[in-house]
Amino acid sequence: MSARYRAAERTTQRIATFRDTFFGPGNMVRADCDPESPEGRYLQPLLQVLYEVSDVPVVLPRRRPEQSDRLLAYVIALNPAHATAVSELLTAFVGPSYSYFDGRTARLDPNDPVDRAVLDFAGVGSTFVLSSPVPDKNGAVWGTLLLLQETVRRRPIRPWQVPKPVGRLLAEFEAALAAGNHSASAQALEQLQASGGLTALNVANLRIKRLARLGRDHDLLDLPDLPDVVTAVPPVPVTDAILTALYTTAVTEPLAAGDLPTARRRLIDRGTMVPALMRQPVVGLGACALTVLATAAWVRNDADLARHLMGDPGWRREIERNAPTLVEALVALQEPASAGSDRPALVPAAVATSWPELIAATACGNERVQTALDNEHWRDWPAPATDDPALAAALRRLDDTGAERVWSIIGAFLDADGYQQPAAQSAAELIQNALAHSRFGPADLAALAALTEITLRAGPGQAAYAELLDDLRSECNRWVGPERATVALDLADLLVRSACPDVEARLRLAVALLKPLHAHLGRLDSDQRTFAAQLSDELRTGLEWPQPAEDTSPHVEFAQATQRVLLYSLDVGALTRAATALGALAPKARIRVSDERVGSPQLRQHARNADLIVLATRCATHAATGFIRISATADATVTEADGSGSASLLRAAVAGLRSLTAARQAEAKPLRPCGAGS
Repeated sequence: MSARYRAAERTTQRIATFRDTFFGPGNMVRADCDPESPEGRYLQPLLQVLYEVSDVPVVLPRRRPEQSDRLLAYVIALNPAHATAVSELLTAFVGPSYSYFDGRTARLDPNDPVDRAVLDFAGVGSTFVLSSPVPDKNGAVWGTLLLLQETVRRRPIRPWQVPKPVGRLLAEFEAALAAGNHSASAQALEQLQASGGLTALNVANLRIKRLARLGRDHDLLDLPDLPDVVTAVPPVPVTDAILTALYTTAVTEPLAAGDLPTARRRLIDRGTMVPALMRQPVVGLGACALTVLATAAWVRNDADLARHLMGDPGWRREIERNAPTLVEALVALQEPASAGSDRPALVPAAVATSWPELIAATACGNERVQTALDNEHWRDWPAPATDDPALAAALRRLDDTGAERVWSIIGAFLDADGYQQPAAQSAAELIQNALAHSRFGPADLAALAALTEITLRAGPGQAAYAELLDDLRSECNRWVGPERATVALDLADLLVRSACPDVEARLRLAVALLKPLHAHLGRLDSDQRTFAAQLSDELRTGLEWPQPAEDTSPHVEFAQATQRVLLYSLDVGALTRAATALGALAPKARIRVSDERVGSPQLRQHARNADLIVLATRCATHAATGFIRISATADATVTEADGSGSASLLRAAVAGLRSLTAARQAEAKPLRPCGAGS
């Protein structure tokens, strides 16, 4: 599971390791002092919280050797979800009165030994670092933090996460995956695993789908549950993901070069699970997966499978496009069919054959709908835009129960869009569904932004445009804030780059999106403030955005950044806007963009030359994201945007540049021998 969303495992061994490292080099405070000394009596209650099974946040002191007069407080939550509650407590107890605190978790330095210890123990996004403006206030800060711990310890136990039904969590996972919010999909997957409502194999299937979407093929093939998944006959998309991962990591290059012996050797070395997958459904697999099966048929002299694959003209074309020499070998391998040797198509029974039928079956609670979604039957249907009026009418007729159930198809709907012809009427109805049922979690907001993009891409008329924007504006006060700044900026950017038949409606929504951010300027990162100011000017909101201090301005921060950056997205408009904004912040960086759906020599060259690669994964194919990761050099940093808009891409790129800059500075810093004076 991703460390980013893993709760700290409070085992005795992990706590001991963490304690020794936290109070080791880089921290002048020592945990091994005499328990009866004044320092020991003060420190022991703080350390005891580490061993408690509760939601009391851990508070630990640190003095840096180079700043021994400043006592830092590391406040550690259980995980990122708990950190939200801890942030509110710190604002109430400590706030700006006693400490520099803006409500955000700390950006810890993995090259710092103490920060590294915290990251290994609690993961990213779970820790706050507080410092007093002046040393004289250290006592007040620590007294308040101890009061905070005691208050939390004494209050009645209550959950800070409301349990959600498994169906709702599945819908959030699929929505986040389809909308390209990788953090939200990781969080939903963690909650699904913790809920106990799914078997271990079902959770493994979801994890495989997520890793495939992100192009993390090596991670996918290293999953310990993979043999069990293969044996249990997984859904077609999972089979496709496993075989495609083998294609990109093992056989793509030798097959393209016509080197069948090398492809054979690599597949034998890495494809131990392929024989089991050869007995599973072929219908619904993509070109890369079919090519791996064809290679396996040649390796195992399986004339039956070779005849089955070569007998379908469409499959043969797909395989020939990837490996023309392999097709020749398979044709030579085929033998006359013996009686009863034909392979069954093994097509799962369909609960629907169109989007309106799927809506009806889902609204009625048909138990076979989940199987249809798991196997992605909808990929063989006409796009939602083909049935848009009928689909929208079906969505409009739903009662509350049906609307709740139908939200489970949102991931499939977004994936089926593919940035092609938009099903604008249906998207507008799904937006109404989200607003009416207060779907404002991270995954739901990512889906809401994607649905808005689909609707605006269709160029609605003035009345429909104004109605949509006013509906969105009416609920902004429910979710817009600094912690959701990227989503708000993505939506504001959509207003800039979409046709505008009603300037007043656009202005009303723009103000509703940007004004709450403007009211909390101190909680925005400098790059967010800069992009918000640009959007505010373009949308003519009249809001004034003070420039950040010179030493924290992103224009200063990245003035000397010369990294080569590749931005990847299928949304050309967002891609162009993000590249322009990043170029303004880092004028010396060399920025390339790509919106290709499959691998190509040009995309390979861009990936190989990049120091930083940012992927927006909404509607992206495994063939593209996996290709990019395989083509990237070992030293390149590859990261995913938490969304598909310009602000999401820019946010991920800025974070990547900061990481690369920090690593470069750490490498350039001369090492001092231990014990050297200051």
